[in-house]
Amino acid sequence: MQSLKLFYDNIQEREAVKAFLIDCLKELAVEKTFDGEDVSGIKEARQNIERAFDRLDEMYGKIETSKPSNSR
Repeated sequence: MQSLKLFYDNIQEREAVKAFLIDCLKELAVEKTFDGEDVSGIKEARQNIERAFDRLDEMYGKIETSKPSNSR
């Protein structure tokens, strides 16, 4: 899991990988559409990519703790 933490902490790399996956999926959708093939699974595939990156946020994201206020 340490490698996932390193990946998560490298924001540029993480965003580049996510963009690459989405771009590949878009290319596949276009190819399948032009070929008259079923593209119904493309939407779900994109949602799963988004969920995977959301899960990384849940696992490795910074948790902000609220500090008690001294004002009365």
